Amino acid sequence: MALGGEEKEITLLFSDIRGFTTLSEKMAPCDLIKVLNRYFSAMTEEILAQGGVLDKYIGDAIMAFWGAPIADPDQADHALAAALGMIGRLKKLNEELRAAGEPEINIGIGLYTGPAVVGNVGSEQRLSYTAIGDTVNVASRLEGLTKDYKVQLILGAPTKDRIKNRVAFKHLGEATVKGRKEPIGIYTI
Repeated sequence: MALGGEEKEITLLFSDIRGFTTLSEKMAPCDLIKVLNRYFSAMTEEILAQGGVLDKYIGDAIMAFWGAPIADPDQADHALAAALGMIGRLKKLNEELRAAGEPEINIGIGLYTGPAVVGNVGSEQRLSYTAIGDTVNVASRLEGLTKDYKVQLILGAPTKDRIKNRVAFKHLGEATVKGRKEPIGIYTI
């Protein structure tokens, strides 16, 4: 395996636990790890079931993408199906947590489609297959906007426009995200 990458159109998914710091303060570290691992297992199953590449866990966040290394003409549909599956699985997990007297988890998910460089990044000693570029940044920023808009899922217009399945979208308006001059049309389900 060599360092380097190629530009591809991909659909990125970023997910983050809301109020993770508060959650960590309420739980013993061993209990927190158990809950976090149950959460990651459920979310990862949904991503992989839709053919996604689990890029990494970043603290309590998840980064995944579709469209590389193998092209996927239905990548936006697969990413949306994974996001909706994650939300559904989280409801079940929260029922279990509630029954056990544990704090519930809430998440935000951002989806964005566009060009990115995907490939092996790092050093000769340690490399990681990942995606880099503006599309990655925008997907992360859209996930952050879920807090402001009080929704669990925000899609950028380029993702919404590529979805072939019949879905009822709600236009949230135009948002300017950090690192971008032009506003982006944003949607939720």
